[in-house]
Amino acid sequence: MKNLFLVFSSVIMVAYVVYRGFTTFLILPFTESLRSPDGLYFLLLVFIAAVSTGLSFTPRRQIAASLAAVVGIAALCFWLSVIFRSPWRTWTNFVWFLVPEACFTFAGLCRYWAARDFPGGGANGLN
Repeated sequence: MKNLFLVFSSVIMVAYVVYRGFTTFLILPFTESLRSPDGLYFLLLVFIAAVSTGLSFTPRRQIAASLAAVVGIAALCFWLSVIFRSPWRTWTNFVWFLVPEACFTFAGLCRYWAARDFPGGGANGLN
């Protein structure tokens, strides 16, 4: 059961990186420059999430969980400072800019908690 939980959380983390990479590199350039403050924020978000996902498959899962928490905290701060203050607040902003990051953070932390005392070898990243 724990192995299934680890696989499910890994799939969520990888899916988030693919989703955020797709929206950042293929959709965002149609709305604004990648060099804008929002563009740099999303580039940094993709980078941190990719590093966190990669590290979650290594023995450095503590760093991966910390980076996953950074993604969630950054998304919450972005939502509170940029979107929540906007006069045109909509629930779609919440769904598109906070829920995926919260799911990624939750999956990253759960992957760490579930894998820290998983009986098995260290080579497969489940130790």
